[in-house]
Amino acid sequence: MARHISVEPLTIESFRSYGDVIQLEGNKNVVLINQGTAKRVNYVAHLENLREAAAPAVQKARGNMCIISSAPRPTVGGRFEVKLLERHPYSSQVFMPIHQHNVRNADPNDPNYLVIVAENGPDDHPDMNSIRAFAANSTQGINYKANSWHSPMVTIGQRVNFVVLVWENGVALQDCEEASIDPVIVDLSPSFKHLSESKL
Repeated sequence: MARHISVEPLTIESFRSYGDVIQLEGNKNVVLINQGTAKRVNYVAHLENLREAAAPAVQKARGNMCIISSAPRPTVGGRFEVKLLERHPYSSQVFMPIHQHNVRNADPNDPNYLVIVAENGPDDHPDMNSIRAFAANSTQGINYKANSWHSPMVTIGQRVNFVVLVWENGVALQDCEEASIDPVIVDLSPSFKHLSESKL
């Protein structure tokens, strides 16, 4: 029988075990810059490239800042099914939403992507007793810690574009390791109001 979990709000504190929430609200280290016309929040994410410490057994990596355009995932009856998690053993990974050109009248505080995470178990696989799902909106970015299990990006109801930062060296299992899991059903209500089928 599939495990069922509910969606939680994404906050800096609730996500701390898995990485960082990148947002202006709730951060304490805000400083004014540009003659007082702008706010700057320093060190909003702990960026990690662990390959340097693992050399020479692990090849060096380059920082890769890229853009991902993620189509909405299919949902059934207000639920999303998770069958796979992944991790980046030697690198943190940042996802920051950017302006959505074709989305009209969208409230930036409405959730539009799902963050699914799990802790590493004693067998070096995802600990399914720790799996959690968070509702994120376009004012929030996330930074997964190195070696943190998470679902590939799940956008809900609309296409979302992200700027992504990750260190990669082109060696498949060093860049990204995948783990198939027993199905987990995420109940999207009431957090997500607009559900749709996937279109690439």
